[in-house]
Amino acid sequence: MKTRRFDFNWKPLQLQISLAVEGSVPDQQNYNADTKEFTPDYTITPVVIQPVISILDKDAVLQAGRVNQSLTNIRWYEIINGTKTLIASDNASYEITTSGGNAGRIKVKKNAQPKVPITLAFYAEYIDTRNGQLLIIQGSYMLECGNASDLIRVELDTAGQTVYNPITDATTQTVTATVWLGDHVCDASKYALVWEMQDEAGAWHTCESDAVMDYDITINGSTATINRWLMGSELHLRCRCKYDPNGNPSSVSLTEGTPQAEAVFVRRIPKYEYDYTGVPYNVPAGILAVCPTAIVQGTKGEISGWEKELLPLWYIATNKASGSLSYSLVAHGQNPTIPTTAMDKNYGAVIGLDVKDRGYAGAFTDAADSAVFCDADGAVLIIH
Repeated sequence: MKTRRFDFNWKPLQLQISLAVEGSVPDQQNYNADTKEFTPDYTITPVVIQPVISILDKDAVLQAGRVNQSLTNIRWYEIINGTKTLIASDNASYEITTSGGNAGRIKVKKNAQPKVPITLAFYAEYIDTRNGQLLIIQGSYMLECGNASDLIRVELDTAGQTVYNPITDATTQTVTATVWLGDHVCDASKYALVWEMQDEAGAWHTCESDAVMDYDITINGSTATINRWLMGSELHLRCRCKYDPNGNPSSVSLTEGTPQAEAVFVRRIPKYEYDYTGVPYNVPAGILAVCPTAIVQGTKGEISGWEKELLPLWYIATNKASGSLSYSLVAHGQNPTIPTTAMDKNYGAVIGLDVKDRGYAGAFTDAADSAVFCDADGAVLIIH
């Protein structure tokens, strides 16, 4: 008799393993050292971690899908600071489901310590009923707790960028800093504010540390008062917070990670139009001068008080029958007196007006070495 052996050559099962939070309680906590509270508090509302184990049989003998109900020898381990501990069934801090469709589920009823995560290691076994092979299933999940005392943020009661129109806006602006600890205003005894401004080279320095040049800002605790008329074309301001939960902020060093807020103030005069009035079309004989008046208009009509920031320049040219005219600067100011000596008896003259930005006010410095000029009392001389 001739025989031939037939064997089954099963393809390996494909296992899919995932661990995820089930329910609305998140896997991230915060601890507030000031109030000694956890948010959320797992001792009150536990967090639930659910392993989901699924199979795929390419031989189509076993039905594809979730097989939690067939898991055996389910275990969870707790790992804290590198120490791995088996979670026993009598551990009141955990509740483990070992049977049914949710087998493997763990309910965590303890809080993690700030910055000391709890790693939960999952272990289970599944038997491949086609060939009796034992398959090992493993996974891990980390629960972390941040320190809400570190969640310090600084807010300024001004926009990130403020445009200053020197013609219409107030000269000074006071900026107030508020320090938040989580969602509460921080106790003032636990932090110190450091106000800084940027120099022309882009380097930051503490406000009022330069007694001569920091004439455009005044610091008073949580407020900074900026003289925007003296700040130049722009001013970059930041406020940094030195926080210590034990009430000793002076011991804290400033770093790149120090909580801070910044604001920029920019001097900008909006677009304007100008013209003049008070000049007759026909100048009577013998008139030695004319007295025009310059007017400036913006989007909302005629502007008042503009001469402090805008400089009217008056020109006159002798008119002629043809060719270009040669203008000469003869006056400046809103109400000048312009002589008529340039008028031609046949063609008259042409008056021209140009209005320019006077620019920002600033320290009077020496062009050679940028030395600052001061008066006898040491106060900086300001020019505009």
